[in-house]
Amino acid sequence: MQLSIIIPTYNEAENIATLVTYLLQSTTEPIEIIVIDGGSTDDTLNLANKAGAIAVTSPQQGRAAQMNYGASLAKGS
Repeated sequence: MQLSIIIPTYNEAENIATLVTYLLQSTTEPIEIIVIDGGSTDDTLNLANKAGAIAVTSPQQGRAAQMNYGASLAKGS
């Protein structure tokens, strides 16, 4: 069983790597972390990816749209 964690973001370069690293180190269970960005103008996607997340830009901005898009990509049960 794998857990999918979906994180909607927008200009979170300052915090995203710390959060992704914390989540990955906080469990022994298999997880996937999906960062769905709403069009950030900073380095959010790159930093999330380097920290170990799947990081993609959502085709639509807004928390609900980003969460739904992330859920469509999730492989967890």
